[in-house]
Amino acid sequence: MSHSILVVDDNRTAADGLATILRRHGHAARAVYGGDEAKDALDEGTFDVVLTDLKMEPVDGLDVLAHARALSTPPQVIVMTGYGTVDTAVQAMHLGASDFLTKPVAPSEILEKLAQLAGGGVTIRIQDGSSNAAETLRTAIGGVVAVDSTVLLLGEAGSGRNQLARQLHAEGSDPDSPFVVLSHPARAQPELLATAGTVFLPNVDLLDPTEQVQLVQLIDALPTDGPRLIASAAEDWPQTAQSDPRSQQLYYHLAVLVVGVPPLRQRPDDISDLLSAWIEARAAALSRPVVAPSDTQIRALTLHAWPGNLRELAAVAERAVVFGTSAFDIQARAPETSTSSLPDLIDGFSLQGHLEQVERTLLIRAIDQSDGDRTKMSRILGVERNTLRYKLNKYGLLDRT
Repeated sequence: MSHSILVVDDNRTAADGLATILRRHGHAARAVYGGDEAKDALDEGTFDVVLTDLKMEPVDGLDVLAHARALSTPPQVIVMTGYGTVDTAVQAMHLGASDFLTKPVAPSEILEKLAQLAGGGVTIRIQDGSSNAAETLRTAIGGVVAVDSTVLLLGEAGSGRNQLARQLHAEGSDPDSPFVVLSHPARAQPELLATAGTVFLPNVDLLDPTEQVQLVQLIDALPTDGPRLIASAAEDWPQTAQSDPRSQQLYYHLAVLVVGVPPLRQRPDDISDLLSAWIEARAAALSRPVVAPSDTQIRALTLHAWPGNLRELAAVAERAVVFGTSAFDIQARAPETSTSSLPDLIDGFSLQGHLEQVERTLLIRAIDQSDGDRTKMSRILGVERNTLRYKLNKYGLLDRT
């Protein structure tokens, strides 16, 4: 989503550099070089977001924050802090700052924060849909949203774990408290974490062993009435964590309430509705007409494996709004299965689940190769028509033929 952004930093090089990066990523960014200039800019124009350094003289980031929040249409404010300004950063969060970043700040972190402020451009909940997978996810979310226990979200990249973490915070017991994302345990500020309502720990399975030990120590040091912890990891982390005592220790700290976030390929019946919601949201944001895929395009989209999950689907919606319906013409790709080795037989392995995944993959390939012709599919798969119909119905693929 494109934002109108005011960048405030008394370091001209830093301000200009950040504004340039933001423009390259489609945002309308203006750089000013101090608190006084920022207040004047806020009075003159309208901004969606203010990115301000905290320590500036004579007018600091808190003054900019207060001025911005007092406007009739206040922008969201992200405060950039140094290591020595923890107490002031805490004050900024309580004064209404939307988020904070600890210097040095990587451009990717800023872009991620901007996406999060807009929900990644998404105005729907990831559990919306009519599939069994969506219903299972709704049930799980309903069970954890009203409690403050630690939650571990397991799923593939792009499946909506980050968005779900923010949703759990927004619908929790203290939604007005700060939501803090902690990606690097070594850069944690315990005083700031202690004032948060929720601390989100993304991709904990990708932390190196030293960082995992640091994170365990950090969790142990938090007060018992401290922030709620929500973490995310790959779906196979419960198995892979058992191979290293350090990972195992972190896993048992976080695996209190475990919620599985299904990949998009397991919920093809939701694709049409999810896509429509994204298109409507992006069309409204960009002041463009709403576009819709044809029946043939929808069929191809529902057969696609979606390795990028919801993130990939959102990108298709964005391209369609900008470039038109040709963006829906993707080459459907069935889920990849390994032919070189069988799955590891470890605790939690399900033979039935594995066989069903293989069977569904082959059915999708047969649909693609036969263009949905059941006679051809029966011949390709070597099954009778009645058996084929039963299996297509079992996996929710009947209306694709």
